[in-house]
Amino acid sequence: MTMQQQNGRRISRRTFLKGLGALALTALPACRRAQQFAITPEECPEWQLPGQSTAFATAMPWASGALPMLAVCHEGLPTMLQPNPHYEAVRRGLPAFAQAALTDLYSPHRQSTATFNGRPYPERALQGAWRAWCKALREGRRVACLFPAGYSPVRAAQIAALRQYRGILFYEFDPVAEAREQTFTELDALIDSTLGPAASFDTGAGTLSELTATLPELELLLIFTPADPAALHPDFATELQNTTAETVRFCPPGPPTSDRTAALCRYTVPLTHFLEEWGAEADADGNLCLRQPVTLPLRPAVSETEALHALLNNEELPLSERPPISPAREWLLRAVPQAEQILRRGIEPGTAPRPRQLPRKQAADTAHYLHPFYVDGRYAHNPWLRETWFPLTGYVGVAETFTPENSSVTAAATCTVPGLQHTCHPISPLPAPAFPPPHRDIKSWPERRVAPPPQHDGAATPQWALIIDTSLCNGCSACTLACRAENNIPTVGPAALADDRDLQWLRIDRYRHTEGQSIYLPVACRQCEQAPCEAVCPVHATVHTDEGLNAMVYPRCWGTRYCAAACPYGARHFNYRDYSTTSRTATATPANPQVSLRPRGIMEKCTYCVQRLNAARRDGTTPQTACQQACPRNAIRLVDLRHQAPDCVCTSFDAPSTRPRTLYL
Repeated sequence: MTMQQQNGRRISRRTFLKGLGALALTALPACRRAQQFAITPEECPEWQLPGQSTAFATAMPWASGALPMLAVCHEGLPTMLQPNPHYEAVRRGLPAFAQAALTDLYSPHRQSTATFNGRPYPERALQGAWRAWCKALREGRRVACLFPAGYSPVRAAQIAALRQYRGILFYEFDPVAEAREQTFTELDALIDSTLGPAASFDTGAGTLSELTATLPELELLLIFTPADPAALHPDFATELQNTTAETVRFCPPGPPTSDRTAALCRYTVPLTHFLEEWGAEADADGNLCLRQPVTLPLRPAVSETEALHALLNNEELPLSERPPISPAREWLLRAVPQAEQILRRGIEPGTAPRPRQLPRKQAADTAHYLHPFYVDGRYAHNPWLRETWFPLTGYVGVAETFTPENSSVTAAATCTVPGLQHTCHPISPLPAPAFPPPHRDIKSWPERRVAPPPQHDGAATPQWALIIDTSLCNGCSACTLACRAENNIPTVGPAALADDRDLQWLRIDRYRHTEGQSIYLPVACRQCEQAPCEAVCPVHATVHTDEGLNAMVYPRCWGTRYCAAACPYGARHFNYRDYSTTSRTATATPANPQVSLRPRGIMEKCTYCVQRLNAARRDGTTPQTACQQACPRNAIRLVDLRHQAPDCVCTSFDAPSTRPRTLYL
């Protein structure tokens, strides 16, 4: 942008800022200066706490056991998914894919109309076909339903009612609940940690292979599973393509064009998101997890329970017009009489069956595996997951194919995720993180004891620090997704990713021990006591607070990027484009109103979730950062160093004289 004309030449904004920075640096000392602000941090949303939130207990259906959670809503719409605090006694955290599933609720690519042979189908015509299928069921025709794996008392009650019709059959399929092939220890552990160990419930339903054999005899097939069986099993795809039966795919939220099963079915019907449904499922530990809608369906869609209710009662599908009292809620109250009381906490301990754990299969010539983020491909389209770096490889947005080193598995481990670019590379060596260099002997890293922090201006204010136990972190990236959702971190798109211009306030670096083990290191802003970024900022946009935080005053930032150049930890990111606007267009996911939306030309970074610190101070509660709350292994802890200074030796990843507040055990 032209600032002025001088000597007949234009001076660009870049040239102007470079000159301003050079002038500022000549007058700045290397230490922290007196901070005089035209705009103080307290005037930004993170300190003002607008838009109070409401949380609802709900659960995500999952083949190996439901995932209880809280849906945090602002102005009536869910903005993030968090772990249910009533569930921490059994299992902590919330996997990355479960948090990212929120974006499917708002996806602009979500199917909103029924189709017939790949073309939009009027709802009136669909309802006519549905009545014909209800009639066929009552006449004893051969009808089959393919359900997702897992135990649901609501589904069990509906299946029991449907068994009065002699021609109906029931099957289930989900790769998450099937025995998995052995790959190598590190990948197997990460998959089991994120997706849950392979386990199946005894529901009496048939398998996909049995359905494949029966398919030529059927007259109607209803497919409800969120997995894409045709993409994973060629035999089923062939039979589905050649069958004369009426085939109906109830499409889960997400781009229908990426669903191979939907492409082979004659009819498709939009399926509701789990945040729009009533339901109940068993978790992996014998607890019953209840699901309630936190919003009405945002697009015309029907749930599995509503479809089966319509089939049983010879009614139309409730797509665009819904009854005032949901039949799914009535089925839930019938199957779980105390549902109204249980919904207050979301779970009922010890009232559901436990799944049967499945042993890992010996690897064949090529070991196929589920992906810790994309699972079997059902989340391959997810924009949050596509921009999350995979800690095992240091790659983003691709499906990996590993050739493990020093492993008992000699064959390659091949990813089964359809629809993604496949990259073949060894698991080691890895791209080097910016600081410090990889493959360094952990035993030789310097150590230091944590000294009590200085008090600022004599005030007895909290002195926040983040303690990360590297022996517990397994690289699951749940913390990274929680940080993105909490702090309105936008997606940048594939073009910016290719230029290494991603936005991640929290990344996970991977290091190799000399003995071969991997060490995962969550890296965010270290909140340095002597922060180099503060000394070089010419406009006081990065400042130090009395609580020891290295804060950002976004309205003051000019985008000189001096702070990023001075940061030895690579913890700052720059908005090269107006990513917040393009991200909202791409995902349509509402923002957290308690956190700023950063425009183009602004530097941003971790703030220790300062909005949560201020909310806890107001409410008199103990604060937690988003990454701490989401971590399933309790590897991250926010502490006040005045009262909780760790009496232990910490591994020093510190640049000279920075004195960071984020400490690694």
